[in-house]
Amino acid sequence: MKFEMPKYHHPDFEQEFLKKAPNVTLEEVKIDGISPRNYHALSVYPEYFKINGKWVLATQSRMDTVCVANDTLGEESVNIVEFRNLKKGDKVVIGRTEDASEGIYVWTRGFLTADENTDTFAFRSGRSRETAFSIDYDTLYEVLRYEKANNGYVTLIVGSALSLDTDSRNALARLIRNGFVQAIFCGTETAAFDLEKGLFNTSWGQEHFEKEQNTTRNLFETLNLARKYGSTKALVESGLVKDGFIKACVEMDVPFVIAGTIRDRLGLPETINNVYEAQNTMRSHARKTSTIIMMSAILFTIATGNMTPSYNEFDGEIRPVYMYTIDIQEFAVNKLSDRGTVTAVSMVTNVQDFIRNVDRALNS
Repeated sequence: MKFEMPKYHHPDFEQEFLKKAPNVTLEEVKIDGISPRNYHALSVYPEYFKINGKWVLATQSRMDTVCVANDTLGEESVNIVEFRNLKKGDKVVIGRTEDASEGIYVWTRGFLTADENTDTFAFRSGRSRETAFSIDYDTLYEVLRYEKANNGYVTLIVGSALSLDTDSRNALARLIRNGFVQAIFCGTETAAFDLEKGLFNTSWGQEHFEKEQNTTRNLFETLNLARKYGSTKALVESGLVKDGFIKACVEMDVPFVIAGTIRDRLGLPETINNVYEAQNTMRSHARKTSTIIMMSAILFTIATGNMTPSYNEFDGEIRPVYMYTIDIQEFAVNKLSDRGTVTAVSMVTNVQDFIRNVDRALNS
């Protein structure tokens, strides 16, 4: 069956309670980074704000943010801003209700058909280890084909498990080279393990895990080589790196964002050690992402899921942002939905098997 993107439906603004709703209350920021009292904190659902009698939809709505409005007549618009990015003079939406009584309306039925009765637009919920995931795989394949054909923006969060398996690394590299991936987020060790395998044919110093003791010798040699060359790109272009998904990213000009952590002992040249700088760089991709797949990296998954809108506007059309979270731990995949990311499809499985299945379906 041909994949069809769900259609978005605005509320009926001719309803009496929406017509009679007041304009939203705005209050100016007095000090950078400090919001006025009683600010309206946004959710993951579509939200509308009444400004000068006009209902304005906030695209890129996401958790733990505030709405900054432009109330210039004829130029009404809203911008979703993190608290730390508020600037003096910004006009922040004030109000704690969501029923239009304060000019704020949360709309949970935007992607539902007329005969659906639920009050959520989650695509899949209640997943567990007993769930049959074949339908989710099939849907994902169709989504990724759709994204490639329609210039979508697919972002992957990659955990170190994918770097430690040769077939998984090759599968991910093929997906990148064949145009199914537009950005990657990962940690230093995930990228370094992949480069180590490409340089020395070892992971954690081992060619085969069952034969040798773990050692970080080759890992640190990899990090030092990258720093010696000045960048991962220069290291790849030297010809020393034989394969891997980082090599594929460099050669296909696919950006990879490496956020540093408190556990890092030595970073790659591209590792971003300032947490706010890393967050801003990740968000620059998250805000244009149309499908996101989060694999075996729980902290990056939660962080990215919370900064990624569950819906967005692409080429003038409002559409869902597809989210997939994959981990062998049921706790990990459920954590994101517990945090309020209602559109995430969770799959409890080995991520190495997962990425190989996706590769076979799309590249065979």
